[in-house]
Amino acid sequence: MTKRNDEIETVVFQALSHPMRRTIITILEANPQGTLYTELITELGLSTGKMNYHLEQLEGLIEKNENRRYVLTSLGRKACNQLRQLTSEVTADDEKYLRITAQAQKTSLEPTVKSFLMIGIVAASIVIAVSSGLVFCMLTQGSVPTLMLLIAPLGIVLEAALLATLVYALRKTPAWLRRLERRFLAT
Repeated sequence: MTKRNDEIETVVFQALSHPMRRTIITILEANPQGTLYTELITELGLSTGKMNYHLEQLEGLIEKNENRRYVLTSLGRKACNQLRQLTSEVTADDEKYLRITAQAQKTSLEPTVKSFLMIGIVAASIVIAVSSGLVFCMLTQGSVPTLMLLIAPLGIVLEAALLATLVYALRKTPAWLRRLERRFLAT
């Protein structure tokens, strides 16, 4: 694919990424003579601010004709043809793949879980460093109860085990989180 084709696809898909803009394109396609701004606002029930935003996003796909009516450009007509082709004659296979695609595009919990695991790793590392410093101070002081000398290193070992578990979980997050999302978040 050429760089120019890639740019066309990116621009058109971005312009059509909002359902309201797809509706505007469809309305304009149905009215080849053009549609007035006020007619669009009335039909869509949008505020002028939202309407202006969506019309601005559609620049290049739509334009005003000599009668100040919005009409499709040649690129806009091509975009309409693509929309119509996507929604015509949807087969059972299409429905299956649509569900798969929709599931894949759902927002994943993975970034959030990874962030919490990273915070846990940093916190556990800090606790281990502070605990190690305290144990060192206790050993150099000499007048520390024996029980403290036994408990403090045990705490460091437990914290190290927690740290190792968090690092392991961070490495395995994508796989187990996808399974969890499929099981509990599938619609």
